[in-house]
Amino acid sequence: MPKKKKKQLKTRGELLFGIQPVFTALQQRKRQLDQLFIKQDTNSSERLSEILLLAEAINIPVSVVPVNTLTEMCPAAVHQGVVLHCGPLSFSSMQNLRKITETGYPLIIALDQIEDPHNLGAIIRSCGFFGVSAVVVPRDHSSSLTPVVSKASAGVAEWFPVVSVPNLARFLQEQKKNGYWVIGLDGASPDSLDDLSKDRPLILVLGNEGRGIRRLSRKHCDWLVRIPGNPDVSSLNVSNAAAVTLFHLQTPA
Repeated sequence: MPKKKKKQLKTRGELLFGIQPVFTALQQRKRQLDQLFIKQDTNSSERLSEILLLAEAINIPVSVVPVNTLTEMCPAAVHQGVVLHCGPLSFSSMQNLRKITETGYPLIIALDQIEDPHNLGAIIRSCGFFGVSAVVVPRDHSSSLTPVVSKASAGVAEWFPVVSVPNLARFLQEQKKNGYWVIGLDGASPDSLDDLSKDRPLILVLGNEGRGIRRLSRKHCDWLVRIPGNPDVSSLNVSNAAAVTLFHLQTPA
């Protein structure tokens, strides 16, 4: 009889790296958590010791490995001595968005085709810091919630609600019917951000790194504003523009 071939276990997933992303992923458990790889001499770092204890507490397999092994696993990343093999991070649902925005004056950030994961992560970090309700992105031509996004967000992406919608223009149109005022950031607008205040439910639209806000998304904006600054500089990076705008909206008029 022919010998039976051994079944090979194929591991699919992502390699999440960095102290804060891994620690937050273990805390939140929104991903499938497969195995933790952590550097030798963990006791030399209080944060790494916390990660190790947390992984053991929730029964995640742990492998203590040389730093070189972690570098080989994530050659282009600053892993900080820890890597987590895990499932992908899922987007939040529209139902979850509705629950989040039920009370008060919610603030939603709509990102019109932000493709750079570093920019998306930095924006999510600012949104978490300034108490934004949620981020909404279109399904196409947008960065997914990759490990790079989580690292750039300092782990905020592991818990912050990010919703993916099939059509951003349609989403804006629907939310206007629900009482939202839609504001677009546009460096060419004659109107200044200084005149904007958070006195009603708002959706702030930020455009693509190179192309800005698309025509159909722009069509559904109630108002376009610019961040005042040196006219000799074309514009701010989109993540910096988000942070400046969110700080302004937190400041009492």
